[in-house]
Amino acid sequence: MTAALSSAPPRRILLAIDLRSRSDRASDRAVQLAAQWQAALHVVHVLPQADDGWPMAPLATCDGPTPSAAVPAERQLRRDFGETAAVHVVEGDPATAILAVAVEQQCELIVLGASDAPPAGRLGRVAEALLRRSPASLLVVKQRARAAYGKLLVGTDFTAESRHGLLAAAEWFPAARLALLHVLDIPYRSLWLDAGHGEELARMEHATMQAFVAATPLDGHRLAKTWVEHGHPEFVLHDCALEQEMDLVVISAFRRGLAFHLLVGGTARRVVPAAPCDVLLVRAPS
Repeated sequence: MTAALSSAPPRRILLAIDLRSRSDRASDRAVQLAAQWQAALHVVHVLPQADDGWPMAPLATCDGPTPSAAVPAERQLRRDFGETAAVHVVEGDPATAILAVAVEQQCELIVLGASDAPPAGRLGRVAEALLRRSPASLLVVKQRARAAYGKLLVGTDFTAESRHGLLAAAEWFPAARLALLHVLDIPYRSLWLDAGHGEELARMEHATMQAFVAATPLDGHRLAKTWVEHGHPEFVLHDCALEQEMDLVVISAFRRGLAFHLLVGGTARRVVPAAPCDVLLVRAPS
């Protein structure tokens, strides 16, 4: 698929829905964002094999989905969304089918709900597969969409990819208050870094943060807060988002290559389930 190389808001959104009771959270958020950005909304529901863990559609038989199983699912989706969305009911492996629809419809953002099935701190199988494989950005919805996103916590590691994530946050949500956080994970920091060197390191980190912000063309969008913390990214982001009552955590990732897989495997897979609010993974251009 051809992803937009700018940081402009998505023009096509794909909502992946499983028809569980909690899926209305992702549905409401996708509808709200489509209206906010005047974007086309597509909705996909996958009828999978009976043994792959994805919820079965209404009236599907225990032997697996049949052609008639798509009828009640499509009927329900058209009742729920009316003329606001294009409906797609497909069969197959959930992650593969969702990605196929995203590619076919050239969607730049995939929205899905957080699964409550995996153990604490773990992603669901479908969400993890989409994190690893999707060339589009990914929004994992956990909270009810009571209003537009108003307070965003943007994580940065000072790379070009994280700059793209910051720019996307500013352009996608121009009315929101943005806070920028850098988390430095230093193993055994207290054992080898004395007080003097710790203060020097802190000054260097804050200077790097200021230089990063100064080099990012935010077009007048002021950051409400910038700060640097030490610790594991998932724990620090969780605590900061909770303390600051953030609506959305924004992180970035490469689209392709070894670095993409290292970042998603090492950071995003831990941050997404740990965050107390919705999480947006912005897929940076190649």
